Amino acid sequence: MPPLDKITLSAPGGARAEIYLQGAHLTSWIPSGGGGERLFLSAASEFRPGAAIRGGVPVLFPQFAGRGRLPKHGFARNLLWNLEGLDPQGDSVIARFSQRESLDSLRLWDHPYALSLTIELGGPRLSLQLTVTNPGVTEFSFTGGLHTYLRVNDLASASLAGLGGRPFIDTVGGLDRPTVQRQSRLYFPAETDRIYPDAPSPLILHDSVARIAIASQGFADCVVWNPGSELGARIPDLEPEGYRRFICVEAAQIVKPVTLQPGQTWAGVQSLQAMEA
Repeated sequence: MPPLDKITLSAPGGARAEIYLQGAHLTSWIPSGGGGERLFLSAASEFRPGAAIRGGVPVLFPQFAGRGRLPKHGFARNLLWNLEGLDPQGDSVIARFSQRESLDSLRLWDHPYALSLTIELGGPRLSLQLTVTNPGVTEFSFTGGLHTYLRVNDLASASLAGLGGRPFIDTVGGLDRPTVQRQSRLYFPAETDRIYPDAPSPLILHDSVARIAIASQGFADCVVWNPGSELGARIPDLEPEGYRRFICVEAAQIVKPVTLQPGQTWAGVQSLQAMEA
């Protein structure tokens, strides 16, 4: 089976990133200034046509998780995107990708659509902007997000700051109504799957060796996910003990789906900045 097509971005100052055209899937981010890889990518990922890649930043559209009739997380992450351009801009480099409806997507979801993903890489920063346009003649609604897997040295020493006092929906606990996070920092002693409506920005992921500032615009919600040991062992494309090496902090649109009238466009951005520990 031929390998999936991949491009590599290099910015002045040494920042690097790798993106697969299947899913416009960012799988590696190495900011300038040292510190190494900041995204988690499972060594057990299949890397075959039509199969989702485990790790990096999957693009979720037009459905988040199993909240609807479509396959889990929709179909945009499993279909090919087009590379529209690579542009240097000062100390950064910008890559632009696009995806439109196809026979494969129309079999699942009967709407024309136009997606664009713009990735800007430079210095200690990385940003991803997802844009959704309705080019059709009828409205459609969607949910989705950027399912970002952030690498940590050890889950036991990691925490996420910025969500203290915020309501969340506990998917693991099966609660339909939000409860409130009492701790100033979120730790990960067991499986975690929380949706924070109207989430604040920025958040700070603390690790024993590094920190990452996570900001978003346009996306109303934030999802924080780690499968823990029991579920992690049952995920076939997650390497053994892989759950210990990442936390997903996802910019998402879930609680209130976006409805686009013909000709309308919506955009959401997630920005990451590497910081010293």
